[in-house]
Amino acid sequence: MRVPETKDLEFKFTLNDEDGSKGMFTGYASVFGAIDSYGDVVEKGAFKKSIKERNPLPMLWSHMVDTPIGIITVKEDAAGLRAEGHLNLDVQKAVEIRSLMKQGAVTGLSIGYETLKSEPGTVGKTNVRRLQELRLWEVSPVVFPACREAQIADVKSELPELEPIEEPAVTAIPEVIEKPEQRLHLLDQLKFKI
Repeated sequence: MRVPETKDLEFKFTLNDEDGSKGMFTGYASVFGAIDSYGDVVEKGAFKKSIKERNPLPMLWSHMVDTPIGIITVKEDAAGLRAEGHLNLDVQKAVEIRSLMKQGAVTGLSIGYETLKSEPGTVGKTNVRRLQELRLWEVSPVVFPACREAQIADVKSELPELEPIEEPAVTAIPEVIEKPEQRLHLLDQLKFKI
């Protein structure tokens, strides 16, 4: 029996306060090639089949199945798993999480998934697990993400209009990013918006 797992990644975001788009945010729920604090590396294409099977996904508060707070749509791009979330502001917990996002207290996204295909590998002298195929169950905002290198760059409470998702300004993503300072530099280049 496969056991559901979670993977956390800090994200940068801007919340929109326009009437029709309150509670909307975008960012990355996973970045390809980054070694996380669990020693896992998510490979490009790992989510492809799962996205076709189920999208959008439930958005839960910190992986608690009894606390759904909205929905989140995901897609793979060159950098990772791009996410567009919509907090359901008719749900009190979603209102609270939105407020904490604006304040900067909630800065992470985490994926709930099942590993379907993986293999052991190494990066430098570090043993890693290469995640090749994952079944996504949900995406959660969290307080303590596993990938601590990414930092919030900007939090805005109002935007003149909701901007469309743009592709990241990165032309190539290395297969595996070995050094934390390289991961931090890559994440700075991605220019997340939420």
